[in-house]
Amino acid sequence: MKVLLVEDNSLTRNTIKALLVKLGHEVVAEAETGEKAVEYFAEFRPEVVFLDIILPGKSGLEALEEILELDPKASVVVITAVDQDEIDSRLYDKGVRAILRKPFSFDDFKVLMKDLGAKETVSGRTLKEIVSASMERCAERLSRLSGGKWSVAGIRVSQGSMDEIVSGHTVSGASGFAVYFSVAGDCPFSSIIIFKPEDIGIISRAFLGTAQLPGISQAQELLFSELGNIILNSVISALSNRLKRGFLPSAPKCVQGESRFLLEALCDTLDSAQRYSVAAITLDLKYEGETTRCEAVVVIPENLDKALSAA
Repeated sequence: MKVLLVEDNSLTRNTIKALLVKLGHEVVAEAETGEKAVEYFAEFRPEVVFLDIILPGKSGLEALEEILELDPKASVVVITAVDQDEIDSRLYDKGVRAILRKPFSFDDFKVLMKDLGAKETVSGRTLKEIVSASMERCAERLSRLSGGKWSVAGIRVSQGSMDEIVSGHTVSGASGFAVYFSVAGDCPFSSIIIFKPEDIGIISRAFLGTAQLPGISQAQELLFSELGNIILNSVISALSNRLKRGFLPSAPKCVQGESRFLLEALCDTLDSAQRYSVAAITLDLKYEGETTRCEAVVVIPENLDKALSAA
């Protein structure tokens, strides 16, 4: 893809440029100010714009608005170190395609570029819209129930076979604890919520007020099952409202193991010949000065995907 890179910090700009070139993309122009960002966008018409928010002269937000006036469908990725739900919401409302949070890893960047290159389908847009709205409400509810602040760190939607989904989805951490759900109904689907071992204690303290015990205690297993229920039911409720269909989740199944195995185990229950839509959700929890997260993966089969396209 042809990329316009707007960043006044030369180290960050050169790092992103090197990553783009490594992944086979072309940086058609580089800018350090908001004024040049708009000028170069009009001149080069890039497929993707990486745009820093804090720039000398015209701000990144002002440049964003002018770029979207020139092309309302422009694919803009905002570069920022700020992690605030309200700011993220404002950016997405303005039409930002994605947010690249500093510092970032090569794996994060690689996944981002793959998502940007994927052709967005009608069902994909609808699924992302449904999941985004439901997760914002879910984060508010979890914040009320726990002693910490929950937020939506990221949502990405992709399509593919189960093999492509497993190879393309990177689950953080070498091992983890997962809660599986099968959802019955006219259009059944599956979901998994994954927790890393180092995060289990923090989440437990936020809800239970107790520190992590060796292994997973019965109280923690019940906690994470209920946490998975809350996350999944938020998605189910939004899907039911949009599609006017009923869904019935199974009892949660809790498993410990290597992160990749946890995702592969979910895929083993599905038809390998089908193509699926997948919503990968990352939720962050800030508690007592620490930040932890959990990851939810919702796998949508073809019949539900078609229903979303018609919704």
